[in-house]
Amino acid sequence: MRIFYTVLITSLLPAATLAATVATPRDFKGFVGIITNIIGTLIILVFALTFLAFMWGVVKGWIINGGDADGIESGKNVVMSGIIALVVMTSVWGILYLLQTSLFGRY
Repeated sequence: MRIFYTVLITSLLPAATLAATVATPRDFKGFVGIITNIIGTLIILVFALTFLAFMWGVVKGWIINGGDADGIESGKNVVMSGIIALVVMTSVWGILYLLQTSLFGRY
């Protein structure tokens, strides 16, 4: 259990230092910048987790359960859900970028 807490603390340390360096927003543009940065970071995290789930569906559905019809169907469902989620997240990422560049003049 001690190693779990050590890994947890060392993994949260960069987030704590980032939170300490983020200044409070002085106007609405700064506030929206902070919110869009948080959303962008969350999108990247969810994108990575979805890609891992997609790859696991491919491995489980076609490699591990190669001869089992139910396993292949389960893998197809996971892969289809993963593709839909990746498309939706890519769309949200694009919409976020459009809002940042057009409304707030970032980048």
